Amino acid sequence: MQSTLSQLVVFYHVVDLGSFTKAAKRLEASKAFVSKQISLLEKSMHVKLLERNTRHLQATFAGEALFKHSRNIVLEYHNATQTLASLQETPAGLLRITAPPAYAAFKLAKQLPQFLKMYPEISLDLKLTGEKLNLLEQKIDVAIRLTHTPPLDRIAKLIGHYQLQVCASVDYLKQYAKITFPQQLANHPCLVYSTEEVSERWPFVIDNKHTDIYVKSRLACNTYETILEALLNNCGIARLPSYVIAEEVKKGNVKLLFNEYMPPNIPIYAIYAQGIKIPPTVRAFVEFLLTNETGEENN
Repeated sequence: MQSTLSQLVVFYHVVDLGSFTKAAKRLEASKAFVSKQISLLEKSMHVKLLERNTRHLQATFAGEALFKHSRNIVLEYHNATQTLASLQETPAGLLRITAPPAYAAFKLAKQLPQFLKMYPEISLDLKLTGEKLNLLEQKIDVAIRLTHTPPLDRIAKLIGHYQLQVCASVDYLKQYAKITFPQQLANHPCLVYSTEEVSERWPFVIDNKHTDIYVKSRLACNTYETILEALLNNCGIARLPSYVIAEEVKKGNVKLLFNEYMPPNIPIYAIYAQGIKIPPTVRAFVEFLLTNETGEENN
């Protein structure tokens, strides 16, 4: 039985990665070993699990069914290791976190020094990316995600909200007549976040209906920091997350536009694996975020 469980783990990684070579690398084993484990598993199960040739690898119908079970085995093993780690009384050890780069730069970076002072025995490993990493594969303990649809197979703790707010510098607005309605954006140069699916189409709620307003891009960029700099230098109107512009709004350098026409706020979640007992490091970090989050950011 022990050998079969090991083979199921190997099988999971082969199907998950779609490659014997990649699975061998992840498992720190040889390709020949991985291939042999799959052959032994197929022999013991009396069924063909993979269709493979020199260019392609795909699970059979039986293989797809077995993959779901093998994934649960790998997930339960991960949960078991997390449970054992949680037996520590004091939060200590390495905590791996992933978060969107801009959120980390403008929000999380200001909070982490306090967290490290509160928990001197915890060390942090941050992976900053907008991609939704596989938490199990990447060994991520907590993921900060800005979404209306958190994953159903993880615990999702709501830690706050934010809004994508249309704004301009106070000096820019002094040059023009009062900007009151979203339709007036057609008369202004705009600074757009280029990684959005339709970056030049900004959503609003007008007369209780979802309405998209097309804008003219003067600057398109894939970093909020660059857009914010252009905004502060009076280059146009931008649509930025509330946590990016919060400080400039407080200083009086930036003014928000069309607040009454903005769509619903976007939730911010701390995502982590389910388990019998939450590791002290994860519990401490999530509780810290809940305590320090000001709630709904809508300046």
